[in-house]
Amino acid sequence: MTTRLIQLVCQLTLVLGVIAVAPPRARADDAALHTAKAHFERGQKLYALARFREALDEYQLAFDASPRPELLFDIAQCYRNLGDYPAAVFSYRKYLQLAPDAANREQVEQLIGELETRQDQRDTQRFGLAPAAEPAIPAPAPAAPAPAPTPLYRRWWLWTAAGAVAVAAGGVAIYAATRGHGAPSTDLGNIMFGK
Repeated sequence: MTTRLIQLVCQLTLVLGVIAVAPPRARADDAALHTAKAHFERGQKLYALARFREALDEYQLAFDASPRPELLFDIAQCYRNLGDYPAAVFSYRKYLQLAPDAANREQVEQLIGELETRQDQRDTQRFGLAPAAEPAIPAPAPAAPAPAPTPLYRRWWLWTAAGAVAVAAGGVAIYAATRGHGAPSTDLGNIMFGK
């Protein structure tokens, strides 16, 4: 029975040792969680006021106290609103890495794509570079508006034809007037000269 008593004492000592060690560790976890929660709540208030830089600092302090993946999403949101797209993309990706089954995974992947596109556009504008993914294709020049049709009275060929008809009519009139037989008749009678 003494071996049984020794086993019981060993088990009791082990259980008491675990209990003695657990409370300080649990208290440390509680303190870290309390600190993280306080920073998170301050970050939420600052984010609601659009004070993104200060909210970012609070979220980072919360993550330092208790590295929870959800805080990385909030950090990424602050970076996105501050226009720091590379840092936002990095934080979103780290969030998805630490929380692969995140409920908002599709939304986060869409945000990553949008931010990468915006960064490419920003780089193109800033450095005059074409985005690496797609070659730059110049936009077609806008089509020139069709000229208004020229009125008929302003067309050259109409006036050329009218002039040709007038010259022809004048020529015919002169020819017809001068085409008679002999000398023109007068009231004086017909006088013949030179015979």
